[in-house]
Amino acid sequence: AVAQFGEESVETLRLKRQTLMRMMKPVTVDLQDHRLEDVAQFIADVTQADITPLWIDDRNISGLDPDTTVTLSVKNVTALDFLEMVLDKIGTDVSIGEGATWQFTKYGGFEFGPKERLNKRRRVEIYDINDMLMDVPDYDNAPEFDLNTVFQQGGQQGGGGGGQSPFQDQGTDVDRRTYQEKVDDVTDLLTLTVEPEQWLDNGGEAATIRELRGNLFINAPDYIHRQIAGYSWWPSRQQSVKYVNDRRYVSLDGTYDFAETGLDTAI
Repeated sequence: AVAQFGEESVETLRLKRQTLMRMMKPVTVDLQDHRLEDVAQFIADVTQADITPLWIDDRNISGLDPDTTVTLSVKNVTALDFLEMVLDKIGTDVSIGEGATWQFTKYGGFEFGPKERLNKRRRVEIYDINDMLMDVPDYDNAPEFDLNTVFQQGGQQGGGGGGQSPFQDQGTDVDRRTYQEKVDDVTDLLTLTVEPEQWLDNGGEAATIRELRGNLFINAPDYIHRQIAGYSWWPSRQQSVKYVNDRRYVSLDGTYDFAETGLDTAI
C-alpha cells in the first residue's frame, strides 16, 4: 500500500531524522535491577537524543513508573533496539496496561510509554490499496484439444468444415470475489496483524479503519502508522548496501547532514 502522508514542515522532519539517527548509536549494557528512570537517562545521555518518557503523574494513572527495576544484558545493539527491549521487559507492569512502545508527535518530539497514553495522539492517513484489489486471472479451466477429432474431420470430404469442435470440456467461468470481499480481506489482514487489540473493530479504542474508492482512511496513533508503512523520510529507503571482501559498505544519497545529528562523517 502507498501512504499519502500529511504535509510536515522542514523543521519537523529535521527533528525526527536527527532523533532517529542518534538513536542508531550502538550500545553494550549489562543491567542488574537498575531503576527505569536511570535507564532512560542513560539512553538520553549516550545518544544526546531529545526523548521524553511518559511517567506516572498526578494527572495520569497510566504511565511509566520511574522506580521499576530492569535487568537486561545486551551487546552492540542500537539504542533504539535497547529501548524497545526495555519497554518489552517492563510490559507486564500494571501501570502500563496493554504494553509500551514509542512514537513521534506531530511536532517532531520522541516519546515512549504505555500505549494507552500514546493513543491520545492520533492522525488520519490515507493508504491507496487499489493494486491490492485487482484480480489476476487464473485460467485453470482451459479447454482440452482433441487431436483425434481433428484428424477424423480432416479425412472426411477432403477436410471440409463443420463437424464436432476439437475443444472439449471448456468448463465454466471461475467464480470471482466481490469488491467488498476483497476490501474485507485487506482490512482483516491489517487489523489482525498490526496491534490487533487497538482497533475499534476488534473492541479497542485507538484506531479506526474505513475504505472509500480503493483508499483506506486510518485514524490511529503514530506507532500504528509506523508499523503499517514506516517513515518515508527514514534513510533506509534511500541507501544502498554492498559487500566487498566480507566488508559492508552503506552509501546514503547525500541529503543527510551528519553534522546536524552530531555524528562524525568517519562513522
